[in-house]
Amino acid sequence: MLTRMAYLEMLATALGRFIINPVVYTTLLLAVLLGYRRVKRERSHFHIRIQHGATEVKSAIKESLGYALIVSFITVGAGLVVPTTFLLYVTFATFVLSLTFVVASLSPMYTVALALGSMALVNWQQWPTYLGDGVITGALVPIVLVTGLALIIEGTLIRKTYAHGLTPVLQKTKRGLHAIVYRLRKIWLLPIAIVVPSGPLQAVLPYWPQFTLGASDFSIVLVPLVIGTAMTSRRRMPTDVFNGYGKAVVTLGVLLVASAVIVYYVPAMFYVVIGIGVVLRMALSIVFVWRERADSYAVAPSAKGIMIAAVLPDSPAERMGLQLGECIVKVNGQPVTNEDELYEALQINAAYCKLEVMDYRQEVRQTQQAIFAEDHYRIGILAADPHGRRR
Repeated sequence: MLTRMAYLEMLATALGRFIINPVVYTTLLLAVLLGYRRVKRERSHFHIRIQHGATEVKSAIKESLGYALIVSFITVGAGLVVPTTFLLYVTFATFVLSLTFVVASLSPMYTVALALGSMALVNWQQWPTYLGDGVITGALVPIVLVTGLALIIEGTLIRKTYAHGLTPVLQKTKRGLHAIVYRLRKIWLLPIAIVVPSGPLQAVLPYWPQFTLGASDFSIVLVPLVIGTAMTSRRRMPTDVFNGYGKAVVTLGVLLVASAVIVYYVPAMFYVVIGIGVVLRMALSIVFVWRERADSYAVAPSAKGIMIAAVLPDSPAERMGLQLGECIVKVNGQPVTNEDELYEALQINAAYCKLEVMDYRQEVRQTQQAIFAEDHYRIGILAADPHGRRR
């Protein structure tokens, strides 16, 4: 049995090894780059950044840590033993895909497929390697289960956190007008606890803590699971696109978890299941991208009022509950269609602002908010007009 002190020692050691893993730093570097590109684009199109440049770095771990704990509890609690060699190949695959800066390639389905393909190629060519013998025969079901769980987390993160990192982009239509496209480029880093056989690990790290179950020795390691996503919303509202996309990825994860039963009884179906998973994951991305390629825009300038492209954080507009895609029809009882009219209407009552807003379903509602003296000329929205100036 593993004593309490040995258990704590194992966790501390695993955390230390996680921190020095190069994938952690390439992921954070990629998050920094994504934030830099987003802010640069926002300043170019709207002359202001919507969210802080460090948003992607902070959310990379903060948004996913809870899910990492859930997956770790399942993998360790269920005793899903994954070969150390496979984890090394996954780490290598993640590192390589991160260097391409193609965020969408960092779906767990692609990472696992690349790792398995690399292992098969090395074994086939009998190339010398320090990553182990590549035998995963006894871990086919755990690999399928862990991959399915990772996909479920990916879809859930897309649905729950897409708003952080979503940025509006001005785009010219075929008629020469300007409309809004929303781009999402996000990355998450999850420290996942995985049970591995102690044999290969002890050969490399003889002082690594281990515990015994039956006649076999095992250890716990923290593996950096990296999840990336990229999608664009144009024809439909971002809420509809990213909720639907996230649900589809979650469904694929559930199907993959269920397919572990097939692999359990027919191990030869392992690579078939993984291959189908890759094809379906690619198909999901293609279908959702294709749906948004139509020359129509959910958010575009409107003659009815001022169309909201984005709402700045911690602004009067956010406190009033304004949402992107809504159209401000009246301010303090006055119809508004441009910046000058908005400014003049705000002066009617410099201490209080009453808005009449129409959402994208053409339903009208009213909202109001006290305006501080320094905010009387700006309520915190970006409008969908050719100049993209701050309102």
